[in-house]
Amino acid sequence: MSTVPSTVAALHGWDELISDPPADLAPAARAHLPQLAELEASWPALADGNRIVHGDLRADNMVRDHDRGVALVDWAHATTGPACIDAASLAPQLVLAGHAPADVARLLRYHPATASSPDTTTTAFLAALTGHWHRNARKPAPPGAPGLRAYQHRAAAAGLALLGYRLS
Repeated sequence: MSTVPSTVAALHGWDELISDPPADLAPAARAHLPQLAELEASWPALADGNRIVHGDLRADNMVRDHDRGVALVDWAHATTGPACIDAASLAPQLVLAGHAPADVARLLRYHPATASSPDTTTTAFLAALTGHWHRNARKPAPPGAPGLRAYQHRAAAAGLALLGYRLS
């Protein structure tokens, strides 16, 4: 397992999009682009922490066993960091699964893993992750992963919906 800096600490995308915003950038992203880029830039300094972090929580990295519960798999991005990372990375996945962004935003605000981290840390991570998705969704599909860019586009929209509850 690595420690920060890691791929989790290096998440970014708004920094590239702000210099030449694409015409199809979501209006909510365009309206908050300077704030999103600033939050993203603050993330690496906030990424230090002593919690074991999966770093890539989503449905396809969880296996449910009826008797044993849920097991997390694919620990390729495991690292140490603030307690909020896994809850914040799972939040957009809950929106993608059909939960209302307002309900997920409320859960994110009061969940013990995020409540133990400063709001700025959780918001900066969510901004960096969402920027990463927004930037990567615009790249060509990598070989063998034809659905990846469409997923990243949907995940970016979900992250942006959650950030709408956190941005001023």
